[in-house]
Order: sequence, then structure tokens, then C-alpha cells
Amino acid sequence: MENLLEILATPKQVGLLMGAGVSKACGLPNVDDLTKDVREVITNINFTELLNKEDNVETILNKAQQLKSLIQNDKKVNKLSLKNIKTIETDIKKTIFEKLSIEVNFNKLCSLVIWLNFINREYEKEIFTLNYDLLLERALEEVSLPYFTGFIGNVKPFFISDSVDDFAGLYIKKSWTKLWKLHGSLNFKKSTEKKIFIENNTNNEYENLLIYPSMDKYISSRKAPFISYLDRFRKYLLENEKVLIILGYSFGDDHVNDIIINGLNNNTRLSVFAFAYSEKTFNKGIEVLGIYPNFSIYTEKKKYINKAESEFKCEKNVGDFNNFVTILDSLVNQKKSEVNNDIKK
Repeated sequence: MENLLEILATPKQVGLLMGAGVSKACGLPNVDDLTKDVREVITNINFTELLNKEDNVETILNKAQQLKSLIQNDKKVNKLSLKNIKTIETDIKKTIFEKLSIEVNFNKLCSLVIWLNFINREYEKEIFTLNYDLLLERALEEVSLPYFTGFIGNVKPFFISDSVDDFAGLYIKKSWTKLWKLHGSLNFKKSTEKKIFIENNTNNEYENLLIYPSMDKYISSRKAPFISYLDRFRKYLLENEKVLIILGYSFGDDHVNDIIINGLNNNTRLSVFAFAYSEKTFNKGIEVLGIYPNFSIYTEKKKYINKAESEFKCEKNVGDFNNFVTILDSLVNQKKSEVNNDIKK
């Protein structure tokens, strides 16, 4: 535990990769919750007959999209028309959007961004998130930390791809936190003219620009703005001495895993530390990245360091986001006390 605390307390260039487990810890639904909600809104019996008990929100969307590709003109599958499938798909996406838009407590995220700002000091602060929600934006604004997402403007901020590739501070000061939403955001929109912008008001005229959990998410990730964000993530991991901390991610996205693997392969000064809520995620992390000596992962009572699994002594599961942030809070307060003592002397 002492080694981990030293890593988390020492100033260095630290980046964050955040998954759904973080938003779940703040009170938003995870895949299991969304699956339950989606099943409740699907009332078409002909479609529900095609679902298995094991189907989650991703596989349900997959089946809808597969049927949409099979049904042409007046053709039907299990009495389902193309119009039926499009309605079902729209209802699923609307449910996901609405369930991730609820108000929740984001105080822990406020503590996290304060720590990130503190630990990086003179380094760039970068957050890569797979979550659609606006919790990180709210947390950064709550603690008055300026941030940048690749959008510029005031009335209807528009996306500039060149700004995402800017490491020299030409567009935005290096001291600002860079927030890259790898799977999109609830307020990312695309007009009929294919212009990408931020719109916080609901308007059916615009398309919600999200990578929904389905079979076409990898195709979607190759489009703007997602391709720019993924390229930024790739380049970020390849340069200089860095620490990437992974929170709330279950290692289920191959295109994200490939970028991390590329970084571990090509940057010997990159260290990756993951914190897993469950043993299942712990084992998945080892399966995906365990061959690399510069990868470590922690969960309740277990750790994997230098390609070896061993016991981990910690009072609470450090893979729980709330517990992780509690540790960070104690470290920040400790450092503040040390600084105050030095000033008094």
C-alpha cells in the first residue's frame, strides 16, 4: 500500500482513462441498469421473442441493427417491418440518453479533478473518458478549473479537429485540463449539414452524436470527432514519461485496449495503473495487458505488479471509485499540511 500511496502522491505527468464504473459510483446507471430500462420500453412482442435472457443493452441494439440490415422494402422478419425496427432502435437510444441525463452527486469527481490538477502541476492534465454524461464537465466547472474538449465558441461551440492534435498550446493554454470524450457526449450534436457542435438544449432537429454500445461502435469510432480523440490518446501515451491511471473501465473495448497496448509496446517510460471494482475486471485486465511489466492492477485484497499476482492489504476496495478518491483526498490534505508547516518555519 505504501508504494501505491507514494505513486499517487508524487508530482508527475498523470493522465486518466475513465469508464462507466466511475459514473455508476456517482449514481448513474451501468450496463445492467440500462439493460433493465431498455427491456421495459420495448413493447413489441415480435422483437422481444428474438431476445435471450443473457442479452444486454449492447446485444439488444446489435439485434435491432442486424434486423434493419436484413429487412428491405416490404420484407418482414418475424412480422417485424423496417419501420418497427427503426422505432425500437430510436426508443432504445432515447432511453439510454434520458437515463444518463439525471441529476446525481458528483462531489467525488470534484475531488478527483482537484487532485489531477495538483499532481500534474507544470504538466499537461488530460482526461480520456468513455462516458456520455456531463459529470466531469460539471465537476471541473464547480471547482473553477478551465478545460477544453476540442470545441470553440460561445453560442453554439463548434468542433475543430486541429485543436485536438495541438500539444504546443496554440489553441488553448497548456495549463487547462484537456477532456476527451472518446465515445461522445450527451451534448454533442450533428446538423443535417454534418456540422458538429455542442447544444445543451434538446432539439429533435439535430442528431445526438454518441457511440452507442453496439456492433457498429468500432465503425463509428473512425468518424469525427472520435477519430481525433482516439488519435490524441494514442499520441499522448507515446511521448515522455507518463502514468496512465484507469478507473471504472472493464477492458471491454478492443479499439481502446489496442491504443493502450501500443503505448506499452512503444514507450518504455509509460506506466499504467488500473483499479478494478470486481475480480472479473481484475482478471480481464490481466488477460488484456498482463504481459507488460509496466502494467499494474489493483482490486479488493489483490494486486498484479511486475507480471505477478499477490495479496494487497487495504482496508477498503481501492477499485471502488469512492474509496479511491477518499485516498486521494487524504494525500492532498497531507501535502497541504506539509506546505503550511514549511511556510510557518
